[in-house]
Amino acid sequence: MSGTDPDRLRVQAMNLLIDALAPSRILGATEFGSVEDNVFAPAAVGPNAAAMKASLDTLVQADNGGTDYNLAFDSARAVNPGASVRIFLTDGGHNSGDYLNTHLNPAPQAQTPTYVIGFSPGLAAAEDQARLQQIAADTGGQYFALPDAQALQPVMNEIQTRLTCQSPPKTFVDTVAAGGTKHHGVKIKRKSRSAQLTLTWTSPLDAFQVKKVKIKRHGRVVATKGHPLKIKTKRGSTYLVIKVTKLVPGKMTFVVKNTAAGSGAPQVTVTTQVSQSRSKK
Repeated sequence: MSGTDPDRLRVQAMNLLIDALAPSRILGATEFGSVEDNVFAPAAVGPNAAAMKASLDTLVQADNGGTDYNLAFDSARAVNPGASVRIFLTDGGHNSGDYLNTHLNPAPQAQTPTYVIGFSPGLAAAEDQARLQQIAADTGGQYFALPDAQALQPVMNEIQTRLTCQSPPKTFVDTVAAGGTKHHGVKIKRKSRSAQLTLTWTSPLDAFQVKKVKIKRHGRVVATKGHPLKIKTKRGSTYLVIKVTKLVPGKMTFVVKNTAAGSGAPQVTVTTQVSQSRSKK
């Protein structure tokens, strides 16, 4: 994956998932190629987040050889046979013997919904596309076909919103110069108890922040940070996950600001996704 993901955005996508999931959510990770690595065993995210991220940074180095889907699913099932969902991420087609449909659990076990992410021009062959679509369809998941690694983080966030029963994200894609800002607004549903703002970009040399979060109703500000909005931010090198709770109905507005453009690009692209939940967490 070093050629298809030189900035290791797959690691950042996993870090984002760790930061966005509830502390009690169980998560494990297995890397595969011609050999497999148990990156970290299934465990609750909350007390193990730092260790999970450290293992990802250490072990996910694109050094596992070829691409053996049989090994991938057999290894994942051995580590966590009762997994409620799987996320299968690959930049290559199966190239180690015949594929034995190992994504299917043996009877009488129900199938495990599998979200499949393929990100590489190397997956353009019809056979590879059909296989990845079949894995998702057979298990009740979904296939995300990406041309490259740049969309890994937004797609991982979209999957996360589904796993946590949030609304489909409203997405804004902006190009912002250093020091520049973009203003956005989202209607807060009456039954929503929390909102998640997720910002993603591709270079760790760039940075963004969210400012001036408020809710307006009939042109009047009815909620700001601390009155009564509670805002909690988790930051990675190429993403922000912001949880806003104590919502009230109205239109939530906020400002996205480019605080660093160290990559040297005159305009930096940032994707902002806003989802809502009836949960207070």
